[in-house]
Amino acid sequence: MVSNYNADNFDQQEALRYRPGQRVELTASPGVVDVIAEYDPMMVPPIWLANDPKPRYAHELNLLTVPVKGISWLRLSNRSAVKHPVRRKCDRLAISSK
Repeated sequence: MVSNYNADNFDQQEALRYRPGQRVELTASPGVVDVIAEYDPMMVPPIWLANDPKPRYAHELNLLTVPVKGISWLRLSNRSAVKHPVRRKCDRLAISSK
């Protein structure tokens, strides 16, 4: 049986899950919410929280979803405000036919 386990792939997936700015809750003390300050896969434990001097392992944290407030995350494009260069018509040589 072939294993699809790859340590590099696991580290990349964990780094995406525990990215800086992600809100987390400590499993040991429910209700205590903090923000991930840094994820460094070369450190053991790899996750540093903003308000906790002790680094944490992933199993010590519960990821919290960040609710979207309003539709401010969706902004209309300003493409119409951008002035693109105007194409100039090529001056064609007049070819006279005789």
